[in-house]
Formats: sequence, structure tokens, C-alpha cells
Amino acid sequence: MEVLYSILTGLLMLVGLLGTILPVLPDLPLIWIAALGYALLVGWGASGGWLFGIISVLGVIGIFSEVWMSGAGARKGGASLLSIFAGLVLGLAGLLVGGPLGLVVGMLAGTFIMEYVRQQDVEAALRATFGMGLGYGASVLVKFALGVAMIATWVVWLFLS
Repeated sequence: MEVLYSILTGLLMLVGLLGTILPVLPDLPLIWIAALGYALLVGWGASGGWLFGIISVLGVIGIFSEVWMSGAGARKGGASLLSIFAGLVLGLAGLLVGGPLGLVVGMLAGTFIMEYVRQQDVEAALRATFGMGLGYGASVLVKFALGVAMIATWVVWLFLS
């Protein structure tokens, strides 16, 4: 049974890793949940606690990097802090309504709308939105790398058990 749980955990983690590049699937939280499920079903083992701690820290860094890098990109594109905040709020609303894809759409729409309202300039709003998109794109690469690190940590856990 432990082998089956390990295979299912690995498959869920790969779906989570795929989710880092396809915003229609859950990403790092799915990898984290799979690791937690593995621990609850198979057991923590001697090293599972601290390895799960590493997986958790990597996941939190990934989630915050998405927010930080998206905001930094928008700022570089000329967006005000209010526009960045509006993008993040609408992104969160989009996540709740439309899942990971809703996050991206909401974030970009919120940035564009608030920046347009602020400056009454479509080009400036598009520049800020493009910056937000570039920042988000950069965060995808970071989240993918962190997802690989999370899975590698679980593989170490698997072999130490």
C-alpha cells in the first residue's frame, strides 16, 4: 500500500509542478498537500518532520515570490502602489472565482483598470499591466524551480523512510 501512496503522491506533485507553468492547475499548494497527505498516510519517519518543514518553507517562498515579482514588474512598468494593490485584490478575487487562471486575469485586469482610472491614459495603463505580466512570468520560473526543489526534498524523504 505504501508503494501505491508513493506513486499517487508523486503524480499529484507532478500535476502541481505542471501547474506552475499552466495557470489552470493548482501549483505549489498541491505539491505541499501531496507531501502532507503522504505523511499522514505513510507516516513521518525519522526525517519526515524536518523535510516537510523544508517543503513548507519552499512553498511559502514560492507563493510570496509570485506576489512580490508581479508587483515589482508592475512598478517597473510605472504602476502606482494603489494599482498594484488593486491588481492583487482582483487577482485574489479571480482566484476564488476562476481558480489559478482567474488569478492571472484578475491581477492584470485590476492593474489596468486602476492605472487607467489614475492616469486616464491607455498606453500608461497597458505599460503597467505589461510590467505586471512580465513580473508574473518571471515568478513562474521561480515557482517552477521551487516546485522542483519541493519534489526533490520529498524524494529524499521517500528514500530516507
